[in-house]
Amino acid sequence: MKNIVSLLVILNVATAYKGPKRCEATLARDVKHFDVRLSKTSVPNQRTTYVCQAQPIPVSEDREYHAVAFEPLIENKHLIHHMLLFGCGESYDTPTKQAQSYIPHVCGPPDYGCRFFLVQWSMGMDGQICSPPDAGVRFGFKSFKTLALQIHWNNANLTDGMADSSGFRIYYTRELRKYDVGNLQVGQNDLEIPPGQDHYAQTGSCSSECTSQWLSQPTFLTRAHIHMHYTGDGGVLELVRGDKVIQEVVRDLTYNYARPPVHDLQEPVKVLPGDELRLTCFFNTKDGDKRRNRTVYFGEGSDGEMCYAFITYYPNVDHFNQCVQFDNYDVCTENGLASFGECIFDGFLHTFQSGMADAILEHCNTKGNKNEEDNIHKLCSEQCKDAIQEVTEHPCMQDRLGKQARRVLLPQIAAWAEDALVKSTGGTVKRESAVRSAKTLLSWVRAPPLVPWPDRKPERLRSSCCALAI
Repeated sequence: MKNIVSLLVILNVATAYKGPKRCEATLARDVKHFDVRLSKTSVPNQRTTYVCQAQPIPVSEDREYHAVAFEPLIENKHLIHHMLLFGCGESYDTPTKQAQSYIPHVCGPPDYGCRFFLVQWSMGMDGQICSPPDAGVRFGFKSFKTLALQIHWNNANLTDGMADSSGFRIYYTRELRKYDVGNLQVGQNDLEIPPGQDHYAQTGSCSSECTSQWLSQPTFLTRAHIHMHYTGDGGVLELVRGDKVIQEVVRDLTYNYARPPVHDLQEPVKVLPGDELRLTCFFNTKDGDKRRNRTVYFGEGSDGEMCYAFITYYPNVDHFNQCVQFDNYDVCTENGLASFGECIFDGFLHTFQSGMADAILEHCNTKGNKNEEDNIHKLCSEQCKDAIQEVTEHPCMQDRLGKQARRVLLPQIAAWAEDALVKSTGGTVKRESAVRSAKTLLSWVRAPPLVPWPDRKPERLRSSCCALAI
């Protein structure tokens, strides 16, 4: 019986097909279109750039509209990794934000006001992107009056002199359909893929707790595709109910970064409150062009990895557009922020900048002091010990959270680099190098991205070198 069920699941997935070159709805008399394109912008000769630009809708804001199709307008097909179109909330429509964001710019925190995900295009996707027959993406009156384009340029060859003005053509109607379309991102924000692996699995979910929180009625999935980077090797999106997989929504037996499969589902997949959408991505760091000799982590650049499924569904649920995980922690809040047990990254980073970093510099910094005895006394003091332990014992510095903090978040803070007085040298503990060894513990607090975090805690090294020095 188990084999029969598996065969039925595989047959269901096999009926998924790539979208048509042209959406039938675009031929209707009542359907018009406008373009949202990046103003002509020079492309820097760096591998990864995220560029953003907001634009007001070029139609009357006093009417409601449904977008029935989107057509990617790609000026440089070998440059564009992906494009996203967002709707901006009411708080975004202020003169200051408009003045800053209506010109192309490197994406940053101000763009977070445009987080309502409307449509996504990735390299290799062909043709128009169609809304379901009885649904459309709403904009205009009582909805989005400003749209924001995000484009990821992957200038792999560091080519000079390129410019780009890619974007979307939006086909819309004033004849509203029965349902509003929603778009959802599901996946994992914490990836760690060792070298030399040929089918390494990483999993992220929109958990049952999250769907219970957001869904009050059944939701229907109509389109999905899995998004990874160069080492992606396949994936599966499953519908789980009561800890039992009841359906494979999509399965990619192989994966090509340049041509990812897109699945328009012949039969909408029904999701109930309390269901889990579980995504498993497989990675290959062993064979051919995918081979890597170092660990690959999550990253927005093409040299990092991603594990996401982009899903179209109806009826739309306001603000339900991202439902991911970091490690085993759910991230499905309205603003995309979350606490991870006792760790809240924003609070930790603020505390580090406003006090922790200064305490380490005050009590442990021997830079510029040539008196060895003074330096030993300072580094071996209780004040230095307490300052370091305040950082290393913080909940946000433990386990996978700590790796994320050391590798990604803290290096963006100037004070973090200042706290690392020297690079790790292996920690010799002879008397004549006691000061240097004590300094080493500070660099291990920092733990640069490519330097493994030692098994022993910094305070153990500190105790060892200070005991020898005294």
